[in-house]
Amino acid sequence: MSSGDMEFSVRPVFIGWITLLVQLPLQLFFTLWAGAFFGGMLMATGWFERGSGAPFIFFGAVAFISIPLIAYFGKSLNYSRTEYRFFEDHLEFEEGFFSINKKVIRFSDVKEVTMRKGILQRIYGLGTIYLATLATGSSPSFRPFIALSFGNVSGSGISVRDIRDPDQTFDRIRQLVDAHRE
Repeated sequence: MSSGDMEFSVRPVFIGWITLLVQLPLQLFFTLWAGAFFGGMLMATGWFERGSGAPFIFFGAVAFISIPLIAYFGKSLNYSRTEYRFFEDHLEFEEGFFSINKKVIRFSDVKEVTMRKGILQRIYGLGTIYLATLATGSSPSFRPFIALSFGNVSGSGISVRDIRDPDQTFDRIRQLVDAHRE
């Protein structure tokens, strides 16, 4: 679409320890689940003595180590390829490493612009700005892959995540959107 000159662009900021902290509940759940499920299946084969905890510990440890590694490197690679490009009349968004997502939103279609700065984001001067279009009205519901940052494109609307200077960027986006309201 790229009509006209680009006004500005922003990129998300990757903070590794926050990624690890956010995925911790999922990590703990899958550690217990993998230990019980796969360890139980292996115990059912009769290869181990009854009462041996080795299969449970092994599969739990594999999950405990692999889940944060996947989350950390997946989000890092995703953020390294993510860019939000703001033009006079639209936003172009591209993200992804494992799968590439592209989206264009015309500012005339944006119904609401909201900003969120969570406590961990505020520590680093970051924030998330959500542009809602007619089909949305609010930010997307919780989805595990969004929490791990493997995708940001919803049916309509977009979250401009983890950006520096969110207050200034929010004002700039609001001005672009307000210039295209009917």
